[in-house]
Amino acid sequence: MYRIVLVEDEPAAAENIHDIIRLYCPQFEIVADGDNGAAGLALAQVYHPDLLLTDIRMPIMDGLELIVQLHRELPQVKTMILSGYQDFEYARTALQYGAADYLLKPISPQSMTVALNRIIPLLNDAIGQRLLPLVHSLINNEPPDREALKKQFPASDYTAAISRKNGLPGRFRCNMFAQAQCRVEGETIDMYGRDEMENFRLASGASYFSASVLEAANWLHRDVPGYTTTVVWHEAFPIEELPEIITALYAALDRRLVIGKTQLIAVGAHHGKQRVNYPPPDGELKQRLGYYLKENKIELVRSLLVEQLKKWEAQGQTQLYVEETVRSIFDTLRREFKNSAGDEGFEFMIDDAFFYAASYEELRESLLFILEKLLPDPRQRISKVDTPEFFELIREYLNAHGNETVTLQSLCKHFGISQTYMSRLFRKYTSLSFNNYLTSLRIEKAKDYLLEKDTLIKDAAALAGFTDQFYFSRVFRSVTGQSPSDYIRINTTSY
Repeated sequence: MYRIVLVEDEPAAAENIHDIIRLYCPQFEIVADGDNGAAGLALAQVYHPDLLLTDIRMPIMDGLELIVQLHRELPQVKTMILSGYQDFEYARTALQYGAADYLLKPISPQSMTVALNRIIPLLNDAIGQRLLPLVHSLINNEPPDREALKKQFPASDYTAAISRKNGLPGRFRCNMFAQAQCRVEGETIDMYGRDEMENFRLASGASYFSASVLEAANWLHRDVPGYTTTVVWHEAFPIEELPEIITALYAALDRRLVIGKTQLIAVGAHHGKQRVNYPPPDGELKQRLGYYLKENKIELVRSLLVEQLKKWEAQGQTQLYVEETVRSIFDTLRREFKNSAGDEGFEFMIDDAFFYAASYEELRESLLFILEKLLPDPRQRISKVDTPEFFELIREYLNAHGNETVTLQSLCKHFGISQTYMSRLFRKYTSLSFNNYLTSLRIEKAKDYLLEKDTLIKDAAALAGFTDQFYFSRVFRSVTGQSPSDYIRINTTSY
């Protein structure tokens, strides 16, 4: 309900406006009347209305002076002029002094309704800026004046929600509720959360969580691609409990956000005391990483990271788990290659990778870019080309990238040798051509994928680097002597 102070010295005109607002504008309420500018200013100082409607020509203090004084003392109160045609120049001057609109007399229900609806967005902005300090005080455990709090939040019950676009805020960018932007619409208040990708919503009443909350809570970032995590508090609470509710909502958001997965999560009081846990890195992963570094199998580090990202995506692991484990991997690599170019600022780069990633695919690309800055160039590790050690680097590279589009030309470009020399190395160390070696490598990977539970043949083919399922089946049979389906049946009978 928007509160109005009406300043009109003609009783009949004032009565007409009362009737129009009562019958046609149910969102508005006239809380006080004055018959001159001085009385209107005094009433505004007492009631702090959302809107002041004033005539221009009145005794003691006219409407123009009233608007000037009100703008100086109570700038958050919006004003609207009630003007006769002969007062148009006055009305234009009043607009220059901050009046939001004007109505020509005689006032009709239609003109009043249109004018008030037109001014609602301005009223909401003003209300939002007035409520923002109170909400900040509550969130920061600095209780505001109880009378002011009750006046601005008159409802007995409230509900709240936090909605986040994409990943959690980075460690170097979190600034809780610092953004000075607040929007009011009806009975709801929207404002930024810890950064510009997060929205906090407070609504009066006990029935605020519907299917539309996911859409409604994203007003700050509707055009941003990616996924959204929204956590709603499904129990009504008094406004004084807002700090505890905020803490509980963020605990749930941080614990349950999954990269690439849109979620609508309802929590209540029984969730409020749980703490956020940061799980330790996976033991097997750490062991494999250590082995690859010890044996100088650098290309397999890339393969390990890609493999783990696919695994975490399939498992639906939370961002906290994924991020902490990734940070552990990169910390290990930074210590191993402490003179590498990627050492400086890599924490900020990881922050950005998780913050901006709209999917696991984008996260993988960002992390591999960081990895390239940490790992040494394989061509700098071995000076002699025609050695088993150098060819082992080629094996590692193909093992890590064999499921991608790899050609003899691209491989030669990566290692800086000619196609003739590369072909000679494959013949010497494998007795196979490059194409036959790559096919054999992909078939071996496909065997592992085929035996994974619920993996379709076409998916196994794609994961191994084959773009055509039928071609894959022909090649698989020629190499193994079995069709993919026969291979699955024979090797899973023991299960």
